Amino acid sequence: METNETDNMLKGFFGEQKQEIADNGFSKRVMRKLPEQADRSWIVWVFAIIGMLTTLFLGFYTGLFQNAQFVLPRIPVYYILAGVFCFPLVGTIGFYFTQNKHYRLI
Repeated sequence: METNETDNMLKGFFGEQKQEIADNGFSKRVMRKLPEQADRSWIVWVFAIIGMLTTLFLGFYTGLFQNAQFVLPRIPVYYILAGVFCFPLVGTIGFYFTQNKHYRLI
């Protein structure tokens, strides 16, 4: 409770004392002088292709795909549906934690 009051007092004080400094084009000049960054998005695609090829190779080499033909028909449909419907939930939670840097696990 005391922390909230202190935070509110600090926010109020700094809000009242805030002063705007004239930019006079400084930000634009700085942005023009920054070096251009190289586009490195190709790295993601290279690793995605390597991962897919590795998965396919191991899947065929170990016989995983052939064994799946015999195992999957014996699994109840609602187990498979539950697993498929959990993917968006898990993906959304994962995306949230990668984007939000202010979370606590405990």
